[in-house]
Amino acid sequence: MIRAEQLTLSYRDGQRRLPVLKGISIHINRGEWVALTGANGCGKSSLIRTFNGLKIPTGGSLSAAGLDLRSPGNRTAVKQHIQLVFQNPEAQTIGSTPFEDIAFGLENRGLSREAMLAQIEKVLHQVGLTHKAEADVATLSGGERQRLAVACCLALETEMIIFDEVTSMLDPAGRRDILELARKLWEQGTTVLWVTQRMEELAESPRVAVMSQGKILYDGDTRTLFYSSGLPDALGWPSAPAVRIGQLLQAKGWPLHSLPLTEKDLEAVL
Repeated sequence: MIRAEQLTLSYRDGQRRLPVLKGISIHINRGEWVALTGANGCGKSSLIRTFNGLKIPTGGSLSAAGLDLRSPGNRTAVKQHIQLVFQNPEAQTIGSTPFEDIAFGLENRGLSREAMLAQIEKVLHQVGLTHKAEADVATLSGGERQRLAVACCLALETEMIIFDEVTSMLDPAGRRDILELARKLWEQGTTVLWVTQRMEELAESPRVAVMSQGKILYDGDTRTLFYSSGLPDALGWPSAPAVRIGQLLQAKGWPLHSLPLTEKDLEAVL
């Protein structure tokens, strides 16, 4: 789905060029769930915006959904295959109601009114907003706004959704709802790139890529990251309670594959 090789990106600041991405190589297969993490300013947002053509790499190679993003025409075409849900839920609605917001993205596809209505009804049901179809978007909660943004992606029959720290502005219930929705879509075949700085969300991901200063420091399975890589301590990450207990078990000789990452894992161990 995504194939980046030695990807670079820099911005011009007067006479200087400031490097943002420094030789990024990452492959994401169709149907994968990958979490991307790193401190603010590490290059996460710049990287994901190259994946759907919002930013143009300075060097290296990048293909997305089989399209070479060095071609200007492909940067527009790739947006149907790869959609981005932004951090701020208030910054991504255009219509005055959920119905209008979803319809906006469908109007340029040449669908008949009957097909468009059916698609809107389908995606509203998928994200649990059928009862809010004609509500003023200003009355929606932050979590409902994020689900509406997901519905707009689904309406375009996207193959991959990039969630850019979408839970950072939500309360615990809203965070859990959007994470469960993303997981359900993943189980149905959607490729998911989940960008987060929350340790509990990383712990639930089968694969994690860690960025720092424009480079990828780690890309692999989650247990190895938390228990063997040394990166969480080196980067000053707080340990989740389940991982702290797992570290005690690791010191007692427990094998890596049985160490807990989540509260559910910990319940099974206990």
